[in-house]
Amino acid sequence: MKINKKIINKIEGEATLKIYGDKVIEFAEIEFWQYRGIEKYLQNRHYMDALVINPRVCGICGHSHLLATAKVIENAFGIKVSKKAEILREITTGLEIIQNHIKWFYVTLYPTLIQDKSLILKSLSITSFIAKIIAVIAGQFPHNSYIIPGGVTCDLTNLDILRVKEDLKKLQEKIDKIIDKNGDSNDLKRLFEKMDKNIGKGLNRFLVLGDNLYFKPTGDLTFVKEEKTKSLSKNALYKDEFFEVGPLARNLHHPLIKSVYENYQDSVYTRIFARLYEMHLILEKILNEIDKIDMCEPSFIDYTPRNSEGKIAIEAPRGSLIHSIEISDEKIKEYNIIVPTQFNLSNSTKEKPSPAQAALIKEDIKWSDFIFKCFDVCAVCNTH
Repeated sequence: MKINKKIINKIEGEATLKIYGDKVIEFAEIEFWQYRGIEKYLQNRHYMDALVINPRVCGICGHSHLLATAKVIENAFGIKVSKKAEILREITTGLEIIQNHIKWFYVTLYPTLIQDKSLILKSLSITSFIAKIIAVIAGQFPHNSYIIPGGVTCDLTNLDILRVKEDLKKLQEKIDKIIDKNGDSNDLKRLFEKMDKNIGKGLNRFLVLGDNLYFKPTGDLTFVKEEKTKSLSKNALYKDEFFEVGPLARNLHHPLIKSVYENYQDSVYTRIFARLYEMHLILEKILNEIDKIDMCEPSFIDYTPRNSEGKIAIEAPRGSLIHSIEISDEKIKEYNIIVPTQFNLSNSTKEKPSPAQAALIKEDIKWSDFIFKCFDVCAVCNTH
């Protein structure tokens, strides 16, 4: 049996695919070899330090890690935030997800099949525009620090809110040119001109653990466990089984995405379509929420620290993100992070493959990069 070893790059880091088979993939082992040790670095530090350190887990979804960090501290201390603070968090987190989807589609996935610099420039123009909207609320981007336990550090004016709302409507027009509300997308059609829409089917098992934005959990995060592998990333399982997380998992209830799923199941096409169309659903949610902001509510509510533990899940760009913490004398005793890529790209066996491994089996080896990248892989998140 021929074994091919490929280094996959442009995935927020690098990974190795060890492919068994000649032209057709019989099985693939996935290895992540970086190690950064952020969880160990957090031990014995003040709990507020995590707000600065954790967003550096990833350069493209640092906002999600900031939100998860604040929420897990709030969970440990029993803190409630105002509706105003919650909405401002939802707007910026939703915008980061949209920004991530655009970068992934045009900068990571598209060049795998089609080299077109004009599309990359188009994507950078839109993502820069999104960064400016985020900056009105959160300040610098990336790695802003405006989310803290108890709320947010900003106090927007009515003029700021109007500016954000107008820019969100402009963004909606830009997203329409990528994929419209009917699900039509010239760029997506072009990508699949010479590719079968049915390739890359995974396990057909889906999981949602976060409850931010409009997402609703379909599982209980207490059933999630990690297991060590021979690479430097840990597998993430739910009730001892592998599940796919991400935009397809959390949007199967939507009629349009459901209809695509019924035609192509959990193929690369369905996975990509769900990720692109999710941009409309998030924008619709945050445009609705921004009208509910009560400027008279406090941005921050004070609290009293205590010795305690917390565990939460939110939906990040790539899927369910879990943070857990144990605090003693205002210092971090233990911290643990489980990222979406640990669910989707676990390294298991042929008899019990992860979603990405299952998607690769029996496919032509020439599509291996594309199938792998359709999960929006983050190697640096995975080896935190």
